[in-house]
Amino acid sequence: MPVKRDYFVNVDGKEEEIKVDLEEKEPFMYEVEIDGRKYSVDFAQINEVIYSLIIDGKSYAVEISENGNNFEVIVDGDNYKVEVLDEMKRFMKMRASATVEGRQVIEAQMPGYIWKRLKDVGDEVEEGETVMILVAMKMENEIKSPKKGVITEIFVEASEDPNESTVAIGDKLFIVE
Repeated sequence: MPVKRDYFVNVDGKEEEIKVDLEEKEPFMYEVEIDGRKYSVDFAQINEVIYSLIIDGKSYAVEISENGNNFEVIVDGDNYKVEVLDEMKRFMKMRASATVEGRQVIEAQMPGYIWKRLKDVGDEVEEGETVMILVAMKMENEIKSPKKGVITEIFVEASEDPNESTVAIGDKLFIVE
């Protein structure tokens, strides 16, 4: 069964982000779409850092060193610094880099019930501090403050009885200013 993934690539720290669609057609054979152009890619790892790529019939020896989401790529003597993110990592990076200002209304991102409240109206919170715990599918999910501020309103009560504290996606949980 073909596996298709979307990636977002930044080369040498430029502002331009490149969307790369990768579909595995068979083992080591991929169809790669970049900016609307499709390429057939045959991929083989030679050793820890050397890879052989055949892109639309043209052969390349590529050296790739990995450090998390960042790669140093050497092709024909040219050196590139490349960051590769999947959709979730891209979202998390964008979310982390966004500055949050002003009044923030925090809403439930999943259905469940509020099991525990750690803060009350008037309490000060730090960015990333847990305000309450939402249980969904028997897993505890920390609901954190997106910014430093004061809790000005709480819309839900906590209870160990799911029937008393159920929330749906989009329900308001609290406000931090």
